[in-house]
Amino acid sequence: MSIASILQGYKDFTTSRGLNYHYYFSDAEGGKPTILFVHGFPSLSIDWHNQITYFKTKGYGLVVPDQLGYGGTDAPQDANAYLHSLLAKDQVEILEHENVKEVFAVGHDWGSKTTSVVANLFQDRFLGFGFLSLGYLPPNTELTYEQTRELLKNALGYANLGYWAFFSAPDANETIQKHKESFWDLMHARDSRLPKFAFCPTGALRVWLESDTRTTHAPYVTEELFKIYDKEFTKNEYQGPVNFYQIAVSGADMEDAKAIPVAQYLISKPVFFGGTSRDMVCPPALAGRSLEQLCPKATTHIFEAGHWVQLEKPDELNAELEKWIESSLA
Repeated sequence: MSIASILQGYKDFTTSRGLNYHYYFSDAEGGKPTILFVHGFPSLSIDWHNQITYFKTKGYGLVVPDQLGYGGTDAPQDANAYLHSLLAKDQVEILEHENVKEVFAVGHDWGSKTTSVVANLFQDRFLGFGFLSLGYLPPNTELTYEQTRELLKNALGYANLGYWAFFSAPDANETIQKHKESFWDLMHARDSRLPKFAFCPTGALRVWLESDTRTTHAPYVTEELFKIYDKEFTKNEYQGPVNFYQIAVSGADMEDAKAIPVAQYLISKPVFFGGTSRDMVCPPALAGRSLEQLCPKATTHIFEAGHWVQLEKPDELNAELEKWIESSLA
């Protein structure tokens, strides 16, 4: 399927909290389950186009929304609208609206965080849960952003979350808009080592953007995709997407997590973790402890890829996801 034809398969639904979601939908055929794909930052549902094409051909149902703040979905200014318990409920309401029952949820980046909360709150509604790049994240009720940043810096030997300080700053949206070419170059840099120095350390991202630094972008982002990014992010800007960081840094997300009972941290359903070995922001080692302690039915596959595995290694990812899904159903 071409990207243009996929874009013709979108629908809209207004959730119980009055927010419109724009999403790709395709019915399952031949008794196949449905896959809910949840993207992260800064992304769009169309970034799953390789997965949509592959799994639709195989007869799987598909629900692929633009996350809140992105694309054709509403983009409220209030950061508290982006609490993951609310986003999780939104995803389930879309599924209920489409009357799909047999569902696997697969998230990437912040979509993995949303999928984690979907698993915490609605585990019985799903057949299994997949996490790409960023692994399963159990509710955090104690560690502040600053504490988490320092713990991970000590564990990894380098800072990997310093960029959160920029994205949660009041001028983040405006600054990205002024330097969007520089921003997108770095988000999809051909050299996967570059984020370790230009993105991860505190202050580095602002220096990169404000100096309008450029670099060669990875070939998996086609000119067609870049045109879609430019159109959609020009329309909605970046305030919605950076709100994901604002609730994380402010502690609002931590307060939200306190409502989840500890007994619901364990995921007893099948779990797939697709780690990305050349990902400097989310190295696979970060997922290990949660998988071992809280995901007894976990399957792990490490891709020789950077952060955007669904774009960079689509054939390998599709094959591994299908193998996991079929083994989970056996």
